[in-house]
Amino acid sequence: MKRDYSKRAKFYAPYKDSFFADFVNLEYALYDVMVIPRKKIEEIRFASHMLWGIFCKVARVLPHMPKEQLLALGLRQDMLPYINIDYLNEMAVLARFDFICTDDGRIKCIELNGDTPFLVQETFEMNEELCAEFGVNSPNDTKQFVKGMSQALFQAMQYIGKADKPKVIITGKTAEDDIEEHCQVKFIQNALPFDIEYIPIKELIIISEGPKRGLYTKALERIDILYRPAHPIEFLLDDVADDGDLIGLQLLDLVRDKELAIINAPAAYLLQSKILLWLIWERRNDETLFTKHERGAIKRYMLPTFLSDAPFLEAGRAFVKKPVFSREGNTVEIFDAHGDMQIASPNRHYTDNLYLYQEFTEMPEVTIQLKDGTHKKKWLIGSFMVDGKACGVACRVGNAITEWDSHWMAVGVE
Repeated sequence: MKRDYSKRAKFYAPYKDSFFADFVNLEYALYDVMVIPRKKIEEIRFASHMLWGIFCKVARVLPHMPKEQLLALGLRQDMLPYINIDYLNEMAVLARFDFICTDDGRIKCIELNGDTPFLVQETFEMNEELCAEFGVNSPNDTKQFVKGMSQALFQAMQYIGKADKPKVIITGKTAEDDIEEHCQVKFIQNALPFDIEYIPIKELIIISEGPKRGLYTKALERIDILYRPAHPIEFLLDDVADDGDLIGLQLLDLVRDKELAIINAPAAYLLQSKILLWLIWERRNDETLFTKHERGAIKRYMLPTFLSDAPFLEAGRAFVKKPVFSREGNTVEIFDAHGDMQIASPNRHYTDNLYLYQEFTEMPEVTIQLKDGTHKKKWLIGSFMVDGKACGVACRVGNAITEWDSHWMAVGVE
């Protein structure tokens, strides 16, 4: 449906201080809604529900594997002492699947963002506003988002044994450092019905030894629970203070010793690893691991994934090469059936990772309106899991590799 682009600026103007409709010379938020048939929305939710159980089942096996195998699967050695710290009802209270909805009606999962998924504010706030603007229903359940995120707080309180007025902080980058991250963090802070203080991540203080060991604010108030919706576990592993202290690992030590709870819990690191895509596909026919319905869901909703490109070259099929830990299309490459690279991300931040090889599936096209005219782009569906329930969908519109410069389009239900 053609939209009146001239109304875009007026629509987003009231949100200019709380939402990033435009950033880094990118018209990020489109003035449009992708209307998807109700049956398709229901199938996306069903696929999300089934795959969530499958991913969590396999991820929970990993801590019981030998250390050598875990290292061979691309897990970081310095993370191994923490991967079984799992105190929430779900391995991650907030996660997002990415699905390709093909032109011939298939739904295929390309990955799970299992720790700190973005698109939260777009899905649980702005989507409803766009749908109201265009007179369509939103498929997203903001009440479940608030309920699930709130439940995690109570579970964290139980873990550290502090039921009486815990100090709860939500953290992330400042607006000056990263406006997208800042808006997401502030949205979550304002959405939850609790007294949660925002403190920029660079202002947090760790005391690693002695009787006052713990995480603190600048005013030296002890923090009991830390929401970190935009700072991944794998980033913590590389967080180092100016004096060389490994402050990320010191924070994880506090969590291990129940001096602090973080949301998501450290176990979410396992869900973030794309190695699960291979492990699940490798065991797809295993009747001792998966039920009949789970095996059916794997074959219906997942893509063949291997640790080398050989199966695709032998079969003459195109494939995608991706690191086991990467974000926003970074370091992803697409190859044709002959093994010749066709497209590569210009961003190469994850070249030290183990790589997976996944069957290539073409994303469908959509025509969007930008300031300089219409453009044909590819679109990808994100499906949010909050406390184990599929409750929100989002649409990103971009190129053959969905990267940081993609656009967001609201989703309505037909």
